[in-house]
Amino acid sequence: MIPASPRPSIAWGLVLGLSLTGSLACNQKEGAEAHNHGAAGAAHGAPERPSLAPTIWADGLELYVEYAVLVAGEASSFGTHLTYLDGFQAVKEGQVEVILTGAGGEQRFGGELSPTPGIFRVAPKPKAAGEVQVRLVWKGPKGKATFNLGKHMVYPDLAAAMKAQVPEAEGGIPFLKEQQWNVPFGTTEAQPRDLYQGFEAYGAIQAVPGGEGRVLAPVAGRLEGSTFPNVGQTVKQGQRLAGLVPKAGSDLSQGTVQLDFERARMRHDQTTANLTRLKGLLEQDAVPKRRVEEATREAALAEAELKVAQSRRDEAVLGKGGMAVALIAPVSGVVSTANGGPGIQVAEGQELFHIVDIRRLRLEVQVPEAQAGRLSKVASVWFQAPGVPSLLLEPNHGARMLGQGGAIHPERRTVPFLVEFANPTGALKVGHTGKVFVRVGNPSQGLAIPASALQDEDGLSVVYVQAGGERFLRRIVQIGARDGDWVQVIGGVKSGERVVTLGAHLVRLAASSGKVPEHGHAH
Repeated sequence: MIPASPRPSIAWGLVLGLSLTGSLACNQKEGAEAHNHGAAGAAHGAPERPSLAPTIWADGLELYVEYAVLVAGEASSFGTHLTYLDGFQAVKEGQVEVILTGAGGEQRFGGELSPTPGIFRVAPKPKAAGEVQVRLVWKGPKGKATFNLGKHMVYPDLAAAMKAQVPEAEGGIPFLKEQQWNVPFGTTEAQPRDLYQGFEAYGAIQAVPGGEGRVLAPVAGRLEGSTFPNVGQTVKQGQRLAGLVPKAGSDLSQGTVQLDFERARMRHDQTTANLTRLKGLLEQDAVPKRRVEEATREAALAEAELKVAQSRRDEAVLGKGGMAVALIAPVSGVVSTANGGPGIQVAEGQELFHIVDIRRLRLEVQVPEAQAGRLSKVASVWFQAPGVPSLLLEPNHGARMLGQGGAIHPERRTVPFLVEFANPTGALKVGHTGKVFVRVGNPSQGLAIPASALQDEDGLSVVYVQAGGERFLRRIVQIGARDGDWVQVIGGVKSGERVVTLGAHLVRLAASSGKVPEHGHAH
């Protein structure tokens, strides 16, 4: 709450050259539409009354309202700023009403949206002096919100109103609503929450065993096919992708195809038998789990090779200019690479298709050797890849902690830790890399804010706290546990205070602008 004074205006150059439209702080309008916030009646030569500027959050909205102390028989202009907290956008529809209850009975005063989106005009004129309860109600297509402004005194005349004592603001960095609404901006309340201890690492997304396949040209030749698959197309295991007409002189006789099939069958039988043997030894703790995983991958690859060889043997058809070898999808999934097309000449061994099943993936975390001893207590894992929403992988939601490797990489000095998880939306791709936060042990409660609120200023952790609708305070904070997207605050912020989580760097620029406010903004 601040005494009436001309509204601050921040130089727009400090917000990276933003070009804001409409009724901004520097707009000068003529007539009743343009005014500085202060006591109603100032335009008529009367002195400005003391004014209030509370900020209230309720029902998914933020209200910032400026108004002069109330006087019986005199209008008090309420400069009402309404913001949707979800997306932090100006409220551009609906109506507001100021309700006074107490001296003079219940009095209602309606208001309308001004030409500036987000700002509503209402000018209650109390009937009688005395104490009243003040409420402001917004009704719109998206619902209703009620803001309780508390008890106020309605003064009998202007002379008495000029003696009103109102709390003074503690200062701060001015950043107007019209600026906030026109840039990516947002705030969040600091609240206690369960936080895990843990450590940061690096991770990469991999396909599960048997969830990735590559189709290579068995011989040099020419591609053919009327339904050549495109990148992004979903194919099924065993589906014919294209045909390959061998180059003249290539050995693709019936005997060669049959020989390739027999080789693939023998390899399949061998890897399957080896896998069965190792599983039995694992049950007796005679071999490490890693050996079984490697054997599983070998068996899956051999099975895929057998199916391809069988398809070549069974589905070879006559193509243009000779026999065409059927190129078969080794796995079901999405085509990630499709090299060439009908009529294109390819070399022997050239990769033609890369197919990946992304419905279920693995995250391989490279854990620093200093943290390897904590892997037995892993509770869950956060993963953040560039451009993809952060993902919490925990056993209660389908993720599987597959365990850690048995050796430290000699150069990276890390231990691999595997997590398998479902990827129903397909947002993550094989090869994605990013930061990992490994949560260990049990959670404990602490005051937390989103990590995006932190600003590194000369080695200090700084946040910007919203002290009022258009005022912000710079605070140096002490940081505790980091838990994925959240960070514990040990000091510098109190529970219930709102911190800037999006656009904090713009508030910082406003603080360093050094510009002196000149005039108010038009409504």
